[in-house]
Amino acid sequence: MITVRQLLQQSDVPRLDKRVILREITGFSDAQLISRDDAPLSDQQLIQYQSWIERLQKGEPIAYIIGYKEFFSRRFKVTPDTLIPRPDTEILVEKILATAKNGDSLLDMGTGSGCIAISCQLENPTLNVSACDISSAALAIAKENAKLLNAEISCIESNWFQAISGKFAIIASNPPYIHVTDNHLANLAYEPASALTDFADGLSAIRQIIQDAPKHLLNQGWLLFEHGYDQANKVRELLREQGFQNISSEKDYAGIERVSYGQWIE
Repeated sequence: MITVRQLLQQSDVPRLDKRVILREITGFSDAQLISRDDAPLSDQQLIQYQSWIERLQKGEPIAYIIGYKEFFSRRFKVTPDTLIPRPDTEILVEKILATAKNGDSLLDMGTGSGCIAISCQLENPTLNVSACDISSAALAIAKENAKLLNAEISCIESNWFQAISGKFAIIASNPPYIHVTDNHLANLAYEPASALTDFADGLSAIRQIIQDAPKHLLNQGWLLFEHGYDQANKVRELLREQGFQNISSEKDYAGIERVSYGQWIE
């Protein structure tokens, strides 16, 4: 019989990813993977382990293999229909929460797994949160995550503002912002391309949202974006050209300006 220890000693994939897979298959905690590393895997567990390792070796993200990703201390279901939540997106959530007043209305555009909208609603249950996405498949995952996490959000199938009515105190988005020629895209082949890039300069969605947002923002409402590592200056410029005020940016954990925002004052 093959034991946990023997599998951990193999150098076929990164050890951290291997530990995640073994936790899922055995039900062990990190501590148990150490204290019970002599435990053998059953034939069924070994078949599943080998299948998952092969998928990992082909480049499939581990979040898709195990079916979830941790975000803002919660577990979100993800599938190839949704972008995998990134730690940097927590900066956007933190800024939304710092900006919002109790009872505010929030619209999360291009919600994907729903991680932004759901995290904001659970952190501040007074918020009236709506989430939209052009993908019905992604929206189904967002609804499922909301149900699993007991979050109250309204999900709307919409191509940006196309099916959106009413006005909001806060509009936020993590839109597709990667430039089509960015080499980084090659490493993201398993994720939905339309959630990563606009197949142009990475600013098409941001331009459109900035242009249309004033019709959907309450007076003194806020518009916030996550964007690329080199786009902060351009996003601030676009906000300024549209007439937004109190424009600024927040840095991510690497010290890179990752979130930019402005206030709409009539």
